[in-house]
Amino acid sequence: MEIDASIVHAGARSLHVKPGMSGYDWRMLSVPAPGPTFWVRLYVRSSVDLGQSDHNAYFQAMTGTGEPNEGDNVEVAEQYCQIVLNLRDDVVLPTGGDFRCGSGGASLPKDQWHCMEAYFDGTKGDVQIYANGTKIIDKTGWKKLDFKTFSFGYLGFHGPARSMWYDDVAVAPERIGCAD
Repeated sequence: MEIDASIVHAGARSLHVKPGMSGYDWRMLSVPAPGPTFWVRLYVRSSVDLGQSDHNAYFQAMTGTGEPNEGDNVEVAEQYCQIVLNLRDDVVLPTGGDFRCGSGGASLPKDQWHCMEAYFDGTKGDVQIYANGTKIIDKTGWKKLDFKTFSFGYLGFHGPARSMWYDDVAVAPERIGCAD
């Protein structure tokens, strides 16, 4: 990871997560969650379209301290050619998606900034995911979890490596919203 002044959403710098290798690659930055219920807003940009046939995660709420194999991780990831929600292989598809490529669902074009928002309510087991202001996933009554950490970056399981940029990341107890 490095601070990048050449590609930014707002301000002077972004966080550039450089690819390591194809296959498993953990490159996440972790910050404390404000409690078991919180909102996240971040702008994300990728060198490839997000929501392809690969299986990679971009941000997640965690019950542990930020270590990849500690506790439960609710991942916002890509699989089946769309953005999905994942908790230990319990995959939740977006509205309109099914378990095959070309079925619809949400994907985000490369080389553009996208505002991603997430609401994690560990006390009720609810998760909502928004892409550019549109709710793409609304999961209620899932597993109740005591979130301690929010992590973002790149978690590659398989498929080609890619560069990711993050900017204007905010974690708060209330919804922050997109700036544009």
